[in-house]
Amino acid sequence: MTPSPNPPPLDPALVRLLQVVAVAANESTSLEGALRTCLQAVCEHTGWAAGHALLVQPGGELASADVWHAADPARTREFHAALHATPANGDALAARVARAGEPAWITDLSAGHAALAEAAARAGLHAAAAFPIRVGHETAGVLEFFFGQAPAPQPGLLEVMLSVGTQVGRVIERARAEEALRSSEAKFAGIISISSDAIVSVDEDQRIIFYNRGAENTFGYTADEVMGERLEMLLPEGSRARHEGQVREFGASPVPARRMGERGQITGRRKSGEIFPADASISKLDLGGRRIYTAVLRDVTERVQAEEALARQAEELARSNAELEQFAYVASHDLQEPLRMVASYTQLLARRYGDRLDQDAHEFIGYAVDGVQRMQALISDLLAYSRVGSRGGTMERTELEAVLRRSLEALRTAIEESGAEITHDPLPPVTGDAVQLGQVLQNLVANAVKFRGDGQPRVHVGARRAGGEWVISVRDNGIGIAPEYAQRIFVIFQRLHTRAEYPGTGIGLSICKKIVERHGGRIWVESPPEGGSVFYFTLPATGEAE
Repeated sequence: MTPSPNPPPLDPALVRLLQVVAVAANESTSLEGALRTCLQAVCEHTGWAAGHALLVQPGGELASADVWHAADPARTREFHAALHATPANGDALAARVARAGEPAWITDLSAGHAALAEAAARAGLHAAAAFPIRVGHETAGVLEFFFGQAPAPQPGLLEVMLSVGTQVGRVIERARAEEALRSSEAKFAGIISISSDAIVSVDEDQRIIFYNRGAENTFGYTADEVMGERLEMLLPEGSRARHEGQVREFGASPVPARRMGERGQITGRRKSGEIFPADASISKLDLGGRRIYTAVLRDVTERVQAEEALARQAEELARSNAELEQFAYVASHDLQEPLRMVASYTQLLARRYGDRLDQDAHEFIGYAVDGVQRMQALISDLLAYSRVGSRGGTMERTELEAVLRRSLEALRTAIEESGAEITHDPLPPVTGDAVQLGQVLQNLVANAVKFRGDGQPRVHVGARRAGGEWVISVRDNGIGIAPEYAQRIFVIFQRLHTRAEYPGTGIGLSICKKIVERHGGRIWVESPPEGGSVFYFTLPATGEAE
């Protein structure tokens, strides 16, 4: 039906009803009080016998709010009890209104629930009406009313009752917001209270107005001991004046807060007099015409002690490395000289008196010379290992193609004698020490050729990009390495074969590992099912080379 362009004015009684409900909705301190006032006002202004409020629960079901008004409580007591005991579901009037979100009327209560109908008849109640309580587009509850006979339609009654439902909905909305705020405040207060960080608030006079449990644990004072006292009691005497100046400067700045670490490290003073280092953040807030400053402090005593211990260890390590390098220098020069003398005089003995010596003597001299030469090689390799970090070249753009080419040239004799076939992928430019990277490639290729099987040695050098690094591989078809030895081979002086089977000092792969780690990478070995070994090492794909 199209509404009249000039609807008739509302009945003055309905206008007063709206005024009463609006005042109740705005001034009531509780949802229950607002509902009770609204039910009473509607019943008094319409002459309806009783009113009842129901609310939609968090699970979605409709249930009584235990708010009831009756013009004659004694006459409707039995009906009230029956109504409270009857579930508001199914075809019940309130349930239908809650589902549809629209008002509904019943002109004959005797057609409903039997017990409820009998109680209604004894109370002289024969009809009912129900109206939705709206919160936005949501139906949050229902107001239902009971009367002797169905009222004659009144102009504007339906609109007024819908407005009543909207006003009550505002009370519900406000109650929800207040409950959410209380819950949020309670959670925030709980978090603040149990925070392990010290949280202290002061006013403009630097007097403490908030002091949490973390502050009690940090400073040793209880909240009762510090509340209202000046903040300087928590500061070392020498830093109090400087702190006040910093607070004034921060108060005058437009910055609302300074995060932890921006102020640098500060110091606090415990009740025992102990001075301790702390990280701190500070914020300011104008509240009720007052400027409030809040500081969050974190005791970093353990971290500072750990940093100092680490610095001492780094200093000790640097000194130890310097001594080790000096030892390596001495070993490479002072120990090499007597070894050369032993080798020279042993060989001279063989030349001068060779015709007087029997076969056993010549064999013994050979053992001695071989031992000296192995000792010289061992010292040389040990010196190279010790100098990987201290005597390395500069890190710069390096073409791995050129590095591999020089390494293969150095291994030409071994490659030709073994008949090895060496292939490689296009290798990328990287940032690194060209000499040391050449040592790695030369060592890995040399091992692939040395530890060959019965067939022709085949070695392939590969490269692939994996995220922020290059993975370089050296694959061979040699004797392979059992998985249980995959880590052991990178330990200095560790060998899997005798010197008679495969010569060497057992330091080569240790040097490779140290060089790769100096470049920020890692190295490992795998033995594929088809045989042989694959050595992998990574290099960061950063800087100029990338």
